[in-house]
Amino acid sequence: MLSTRWYLSVSIVFILFVLAGCVTPRVIKKSCVDCHQKEFATYSEGRLHKPVADKNCEACHLPHGLIGVLKLKQHDAGLCYQCHEKDRPRLEKANLHTPLKKGLCLECHDPHSSYRVKEAKGLLRYRGNETCYRCHEQADFEKKTIHQAVTEGCSNCHDPHSSEHPYNLLDRGNVLCKRCHSTDSPEFVNAHFNYQVEGTDCLGCHTPHSSDGKRLVRLYSHPPFEQRDCTSCHNPPDSPDPLGTTPSADKLCYTCHSKEEKEFKKAMVHSPVSDGKCTTCHNPHTSDQKNELVEEENPLCFSCHSEEKKMTDKRYLHSAISKGTCSGCHDPHASDIQKGLKASGASLCYNCHKREDFLKEVTHVPVGEDRCVICHDPHATDNKFTLLSAEKELCYSCHSKEKRNFAKVTRHPLVKEGLCTACHNPHGTEIQKLLKAETGDLCLKCHSNLKRLLDLEGSHKVFAEGRCLSCHDAHASNNTKQLIEEGKDLCYRCHKDVSIGLNITQYDHEPVAEGKCTYCHLPHGSKLKWALPRPIKSLCLTCHKDIKERIDGKEVFVHKPVDKQGCNVCHRAHYSDIKKLLTVKSEDLCRDCHKDQSTPQFLKAHGNIPAEGSYCLGCHEPHASKSKQLLHKVMHKPFEERKCNRCHQKIQ
Repeated sequence: MLSTRWYLSVSIVFILFVLAGCVTPRVIKKSCVDCHQKEFATYSEGRLHKPVADKNCEACHLPHGLIGVLKLKQHDAGLCYQCHEKDRPRLEKANLHTPLKKGLCLECHDPHSSYRVKEAKGLLRYRGNETCYRCHEQADFEKKTIHQAVTEGCSNCHDPHSSEHPYNLLDRGNVLCKRCHSTDSPEFVNAHFNYQVEGTDCLGCHTPHSSDGKRLVRLYSHPPFEQRDCTSCHNPPDSPDPLGTTPSADKLCYTCHSKEEKEFKKAMVHSPVSDGKCTTCHNPHTSDQKNELVEEENPLCFSCHSEEKKMTDKRYLHSAISKGTCSGCHDPHASDIQKGLKASGASLCYNCHKREDFLKEVTHVPVGEDRCVICHDPHATDNKFTLLSAEKELCYSCHSKEKRNFAKVTRHPLVKEGLCTACHNPHGTEIQKLLKAETGDLCLKCHSNLKRLLDLEGSHKVFAEGRCLSCHDAHASNNTKQLIEEGKDLCYRCHKDVSIGLNITQYDHEPVAEGKCTYCHLPHGSKLKWALPRPIKSLCLTCHKDIKERIDGKEVFVHKPVDKQGCNVCHRAHYSDIKKLLTVKSEDLCRDCHKDQSTPQFLKAHGNIPAEGSYCLGCHEPHASKSKQLLHKVMHKPFEERKCNRCHQKIQ
């Protein structure tokens, strides 16, 4: 007998086993790094982004991705600011670096580590200035003479994120320069010819990055500056006011530019010129712009002409605007023409646009009258070719009569879309109506599928000669296909003989009588004569199905003209004075082929009975028969038995 202790032990084991089965198994979550060892090994080089160092990939990424693709929690700078909240105030400064402004932190920073450039601070993707050169043209910083600050790094002068100063400078102009350059040193004073330049704009003479000249002097120099002849404009360096000028600034320039002073006395004088403020536009020392302009031409002009600056936001700019050459049209000093233009009317336009390209044998009226600005804005618009309005609206502003005429049922697609210049040259051509090509050639540019019909035997004459407008209205019509007239009336404009024939003959072909010419003819042409859509036999049989059934029957003999020559051997296509539209009376028609009816062979076939003058169709089928002799299906018994002499007298 088993002991009580043994039963107790077994019971305890059983209970534990049951309880173990009731416990929910615990899911052990793996980290991203457990699987992505290769990626983590790469990102673990150099300086690590804190989430990478903590192996906390889910700080930035969704753990399961999205449709099999790794997915960030956010796709803008908001994701970065979840940790870098202290950097948000940078956004409130006056000037923001473009990537920061657009929230593109990853343009400069790697989100994982500096594994590309192990020593790089801030997880930069590239070494030193290479990061900046990804956007800024490197050649502008590597000219013959390079500012030492550039070689040491752009961040010596610029904040890479934001600043209260223009160009993200660390400090304002000269204050920043004085961090490195002592204006009191003998070397500095000597280099500036003993003039105290404290308080002047250093960048007025020097470029901050690199230059092809010595001492970082800008590309273009005013002659006195280039010749180091400072006293030609300024007082001597030891005078009480060394940087002052004699005479006064508004008269100083004309001491050399006396010729220009005379030329500037015109009806329209640019205000800086009339006010004697030449330095509003020109730097008296050096500049990177031609004619020593203080900055590029467009920004310079727009610094005063702010209303005109707004037009640059439009979609299409006049090339002079897009190239930044306002002076291409306007004299920047003085002119006798309104708005300071260099020439009036189209004469100004022809400085760039070749006159001969516009003045042709047929010239658009505004072009002939030198009124380009009736159609074009000289600066910018939202319409192609800087048109004042959309093409359709612009053309109709003068051609209002045509607009009314085009309000019809069927409009040419180009007319409907308002693309007048697809066919018409808006300036001038050698062809009437300002067409870009002769009518036929012009139409075939779009309707190219019809070109194959041009040299075929069955090409419609008006089509082959390019006279499309003989049938179609070029713009709009109340008829289908923009036809000038519908049906037969259109065809009879040229084919008057058919119209006359219908009126004087007794029998008409049904499609002709109904004016359905296109039942049998293709309007542009085909490879078959008379522009037929298919050979005559098959064309006729599409309607004459009873004849087709007889011809297609078994053990049938087909009349030779039907089988080999065509229905038009016996029938007229349009009209006739003879029933069945025959070309001549049936007995005469038969004799056209069966000419000699007195031959022994012919007489024998007719039982030696003379057939001259008899009605052939009384015995013979004209199209097909099961009889070799094309005899009618139902025959009189003596005739069927070939016993003609029962009724007719034989020829002896």
